[in-house]
Amino acid sequence: MKNLKEETVNFNPENERIKYNYIIDYRMEKEADEKTCISVLKHLREYELLNSFKPFMTIDNHSIDNYIKNLLDKDLSLSYIEHNLNKVKEFYSWYREQGNNFRKINYSDIKLFRLTRNQKRQARASEYQESYSIDEIYQAIRAMPSNTSFERRNKAIVSIQAICGFRVSELRTIGMKNVKLCKETKRWLIHVNPKDMKAKFAKDRTAYFLPCPKDIQSNVLNWFEELKQLDFKGKDPLFPKINNQFNQMNLLEPKISKCFLKSNTSVSSIFRKAFENVGFEYLRIHSFRHTIIREAERETPEYLNAVRLSLGHSHINTTLQSYGEIPPMARARVFNEYENKKAI
Repeated sequence: MKNLKEETVNFNPENERIKYNYIIDYRMEKEADEKTCISVLKHLREYELLNSFKPFMTIDNHSIDNYIKNLLDKDLSLSYIEHNLNKVKEFYSWYREQGNNFRKINYSDIKLFRLTRNQKRQARASEYQESYSIDEIYQAIRAMPSNTSFERRNKAIVSIQAICGFRVSELRTIGMKNVKLCKETKRWLIHVNPKDMKAKFAKDRTAYFLPCPKDIQSNVLNWFEELKQLDFKGKDPLFPKINNQFNQMNLLEPKISKCFLKSNTSVSSIFRKAFENVGFEYLRIHSFRHTIIREAERETPEYLNAVRLSLGHSHINTTLQSYGEIPPMARARVFNEYENKKAI
């Protein structure tokens, strides 16, 4: 009974109504998906917890200062704290515009939801993003077995990631209908359609197969043809769930179902095994995108721009800044070339 009482007092009914209205507007204005909306609500919940669930209207510079100090005293990263403060600030900017709230909430108070300049720099400092070399990726793929349908599916999913560099949620939701051959260019592509795939920001794009060795591409296309022979089509998954079942001979055999892989973890385990089997440390699947960008930046600006569009970046700055330790990598190559030239 005590636990029930504690749970019931850990919210403010009026605040809950305000958050409900806010998230409706937020979803419409930002075109935010469910995951993003839940994240916003978690940040507001953090604010309420550290503010003892006081009404949102009771805001002043003293309470804001205490809130930021409480955040800093917790074992939280500065990047998380900055993100939290930005979300709370966005909420209060919206809340101030509702009804006559602008008379009760000072904009100067809302602006106090911020870190110091030095703290912001610390929060935004990016760590070096490790990634495999493209040759290491090909080595891992070529070492993967392909005797069973289970193994061929796994080899195909790692291969398509090397060719297109999808986000994990996109990768596991590719359907048969999304795989297409461009008749004009004779180049294969994946049509990232948010109606069928879990695409970030529900963006529609064409992800052409990037230049790669023929055997790597064949891993994908041969698997695609194998599924077609099993009457996979349309919205059926390109990388279906495969379970081992006992056959009439009491032997285990793979059973392919027309179900998508349910979680990113199930996909990650495929990549982990592939790379650890050849002695490489497992790096997250997203690192393939870094590899692709680092290869592309060695080529012409036109090629880099084409890769940028295939990866789904709206702006080249996203490609260069978010994915790149590109300037450091470029500098390192210059130093290496100089060193070799001078035979130091």
